[in-house]
Amino acid sequence: MYRTSNSSYGSGVVTRNKEQMSQKAQDVDPIRIGIENIGNTCYINSMLQCLFNTPAISTAMKSYKDNKNSTELFKQFYKIWFSIQAGIEPEHNEIIQFKKLMNQHKEFDNFNQQDCIEFFHVFLDFVNTAFLTQPFLGQLTYQINCQNCNNSSKQTEQFINLSIYIEQTCRLSQLLSDYFKPEQLNSQEKCKKCQKTSPLIRRTNLSAAPIVLIIQLKRYDSRQTRSNNAIEIEQSLILKGFCDQSPSYKLYAVINHQGYSIYSGHYTCLIKGINCWYYFNDQRVSEYSNKVVDDELQKSQNSYVLFYQRQ
Repeated sequence: MYRTSNSSYGSGVVTRNKEQMSQKAQDVDPIRIGIENIGNTCYINSMLQCLFNTPAISTAMKSYKDNKNSTELFKQFYKIWFSIQAGIEPEHNEIIQFKKLMNQHKEFDNFNQQDCIEFFHVFLDFVNTAFLTQPFLGQLTYQINCQNCNNSSKQTEQFINLSIYIEQTCRLSQLLSDYFKPEQLNSQEKCKKCQKTSPLIRRTNLSAAPIVLIIQLKRYDSRQTRSNNAIEIEQSLILKGFCDQSPSYKLYAVINHQGYSIYSGHYTCLIKGINCWYYFNDQRVSEYSNKVVDDELQKSQNSYVLFYQRQ
């Protein structure tokens, strides 16, 4: 039914054939549209495609009505989304204006390559629109225990994404288990209860699971040395052992990065369709068969940001 290719790169906008056009709307994907790179803006393009294809955001955008309280950045974000939803490539001036508005933040006031996760956080702060942020909000609870008297204290922290360092070749589920395992703290503070200095154990729990779980796979250390360890990316996750509710998630988008540092190289993304995956390389859009993506995710060396939808 779908035109698929085993090639890693393709060009042009993916179109439908007569058979696809005769199918019900819910049985076929919308026409996929790329976004122009106006100078090292692949990190923006890749993140925007993932946001546009986040179900909670897409649904809210369809019911949005022009609001005088909306920020100019959100209005420009909406214009780009609207063009893509209509099957039209966003105009050059729309992309330029979006970038100019992002330039209000000094870190992005240039055409240097940037980290797409840093862009994501700054964008959410600037756009100041609740329905864009809400799907990604989760909560971590930290419990610290004194090894001498077992006194415990708790604190909570909201998060937008989890950032996990890659130190070995393994499965993503193993990285998550390691991230949440108990940790001994090298603290010299006295326990408030027994007034003795003793080892402290910190346990981290996912106390509120987000609608969309974003996982950043950190391949670069502070010296920008890259880890090339392959990670097996499971497309289905069940969060057991460190989450109160053991929710299940499905992978629907991946941002890939290739380069010597997170501030150089090139960003692309994969978006899950109904019967295939779509590969976005700025303006170029191509299809991947499920098998091609399945094989790639078995030993991924370039996956950087993973988007999982709660089931």
